[in-house]
Amino acid sequence: MILHPLPLSPLATVATNAAFKLPALVIRGGATAGVSAAFDMGLAKTRLEGLAYGTVTSLMMNGALRLFSATPKKLLPIPDDADLAKKVRFDNCLKIIFGLCMSISVALGLYTTTIFTLMSIYSKTALGMGLQSDYNKWFDACWPYRKWGFLSFLGTIVTFNASWILSLILNYEGEIRWLALPAIVVGLVGLYHYNSIIGLAGAIIYS
Repeated sequence: MILHPLPLSPLATVATNAAFKLPALVIRGGATAGVSAAFDMGLAKTRLEGLAYGTVTSLMMNGALRLFSATPKKLLPIPDDADLAKKVRFDNCLKIIFGLCMSISVALGLYTTTIFTLMSIYSKTALGMGLQSDYNKWFDACWPYRKWGFLSFLGTIVTFNASWILSLILNYEGEIRWLALPAIVVGLVGLYHYNSIIGLAGAIIYS
């Protein structure tokens, strides 16, 4: 006598199929057939974590404001003595450049922080509401603002480095100002390395 397996009930059939079905988050409004329709929340989270420019910029802005308050900024009158007048003019020029670098650094920092904070807020809002397809469209449509935010981030780094070096010079008198030389060297080497990393990313990741 040959034994045939009993047919499963409809409820058991659904439970069995569900047990072997891989979990996938399907994009709203898209096709449900095929792997291409699945939305990878892990990749979306990683992509959002890449918008950390605002956090780094906030730290630099905090340092910039502290630096601004600790640096002499008042322009001194030009004395009659020729040698002393030359030094005062030089210091006044450095103070003007310092103020310019500091104002640009803070302005660019505010722009960078605001841009990437808005990107993070609205991205998480869209994902939290289950608007995966709309999130993809919105994120891709905002690429010009991410580009400008990144350029602003680089500008913040450059102007902050310049402000730090100028602050060192303005806070000291005489030959002790040579203490700023290591900071100048490290800053220039850092800028070269930053540019190299960005170039490699453009050639390998974004090509």
